[in-house]
Amino acid sequence: MSLTRGLDSRRDAAGVYPPSFCGWRLLLAVMGITELAVLLVGFGKPGIPGLAWLGLASLYAQWLSLFCASGLCVTSGWIARLSPRGAWIGIWLLTVLLAVAFSHAAWRAAVILDLDLSLKDPGEFILETGCAVGLMALAFFRYLLMRARWRAELLAQSEARVQALQARIQPHFLFNSLNTIASLIPVDPENAETAIEDLADIFRGSMRRADEPIPLEQELQLARQYLDMERRRLGERLDVDWRVEELPGDASVLPLILQPLLENAVGHGIQPRPQGGRLTVYGRAEGDQVVVTIANPVAPPESHRGGHGIALDNISERLKLAFGSRASLVTYNNDEQFYVVLSLPYVKHTDR
Repeated sequence: MSLTRGLDSRRDAAGVYPPSFCGWRLLLAVMGITELAVLLVGFGKPGIPGLAWLGLASLYAQWLSLFCASGLCVTSGWIARLSPRGAWIGIWLLTVLLAVAFSHAAWRAAVILDLDLSLKDPGEFILETGCAVGLMALAFFRYLLMRARWRAELLAQSEARVQALQARIQPHFLFNSLNTIASLIPVDPENAETAIEDLADIFRGSMRRADEPIPLEQELQLARQYLDMERRRLGERLDVDWRVEELPGDASVLPLILQPLLENAVGHGIQPRPQGGRLTVYGRAEGDQVVVTIANPVAPPESHRGGHGIALDNISERLKLAFGSRASLVTYNNDEQFYVVLSLPYVKHTDR
């Protein structure tokens, strides 16, 4: 699943829409459920079903399921024009109609080829196929609906947590930044003007939707502007070492994925130390992954401020919703350094 597909699970206020059935993962799920249904029907018959019956039933059922899934894929554009409720009802009715059409064609083909398949009356055969597919589709679509609602709810909760985190962070950061700008105006007005522009860009970036991907180069630019603001405040106590030349700027990432990590590094690793320290940001593309590592000094025990947990948990949840198991956020530390390693699938950003 690509990042775009993962983030296209955005839903309108009325409900959630069904998937398009064009993805190979969903097709594999359909084929697996179909084969399970064949086995259940076979073992529900008197005696043990023979390999011939299982093979023929599986062949028919798999072709039937792929035919229905292909029809849903082809008509997904039309389905998307309906309301969410209408879309779910529409794909169920369409699935039943496709099953009826396929079973009728299969019956005709058997008659033309003079195959002795011990088929029942054509009307009864088509009716049984339509009813079986209708019941299976009803159960499967119900599962997809509940899963989509669950994911939409998690996404909404994650976005709410992002907004809550920003609401908690922004006043503190804003007051510090304004005080820094006020102190710069009489002695370095040009730097003060640049600081105001950086502050505006940072807050403009924080107003983006949490699930709207942006190019990595934009996220890095906002990260640089944030650290520039902190360097104006902390002065020589904050030393930043950027090693991001090998990062692909066109990689698609979630907004505000780096800034909370950098804020943790400054707040928990640099600021509590009277002498400050070096914050290092380095990354590169490793195969089909983009890896960014942030390192900061470990603060003295007496200045411990409660850890990095809130932002890390929030970002981990956002990564899980957008990428599943293909993304990770790992932390580790030794006596001197604290490390955060962010790994994302490399997907090129496209404007939509």
